[in-house]
Amino acid sequence: MRAEPALATPPDGGMWRVERTSSRLRFSSLNPVDALDDRAGNRFDIPGAGVLYGATTPQGAYAETLAAFRPRASMIAALSAMGAEPGRVAPGQVPASWPASRRLRSFDVIGALPFVDVESPITHTYLTAHAASVLVHYGVENLDVATVRGPGRLLTRAIAGWLYTRTDQHGQPQFAGIRYMSRLGDFECWAIFDGTQVWQRSEQQPDPTSQQMREVLELFALTVRA
Repeated sequence: MRAEPALATPPDGGMWRVERTSSRLRFSSLNPVDALDDRAGNRFDIPGAGVLYGATTPQGAYAETLAAFRPRASMIAALSAMGAEPGRVAPGQVPASWPASRRLRSFDVIGALPFVDVESPITHTYLTAHAASVLVHYGVENLDVATVRGPGRLLTRAIAGWLYTRTDQHGQPQFAGIRYMSRLGDFECWAIFDGTQVWQRSEQQPDPTSQQMREVLELFALTVRA
């Protein structure tokens, strides 16, 4: 049995996130009620602890936040039924106020412990061996990428919670967080456990004309409302 999961280190160029103007590098929290809801919260939230999410690129940060505005299949089907030409349905719209109420921030993780790479089969084997009771509770016999990236959040939050509580022989945390890939595309993302120090590098208002944001708007067929 593997004694350690696959590990990753933060990117040299720092991380990126898009957040509300007033929520400067805010670690998310999950209340006990939402913790029981498979669709509430975020994928690696931990009840009773904080998690800060970041992406390796600005595009990844934009994708994780703009995805909420993607046109829904039910909306497209309804418009088609009303006579809209297939394939010519108007794209989703981002409110005009959205850029002004958000900031794209870059930041560094300071002196971090290693991150667990949950995309790796090595980690899947490690968790199957050492966190078997967690997997069995959610009806999972063997972890794989499809399970880790699945739409349900109860299992991934349970895995995050289990990793968060791992300590060394001195009772100190073993891991700074989790490295994972976005379900929205080829974007590398990070879930940072509280207790890990972060330092802001820069911030700017999201610019719909910038290459990074434009790429994601085009990817999701979105426009920013005038």
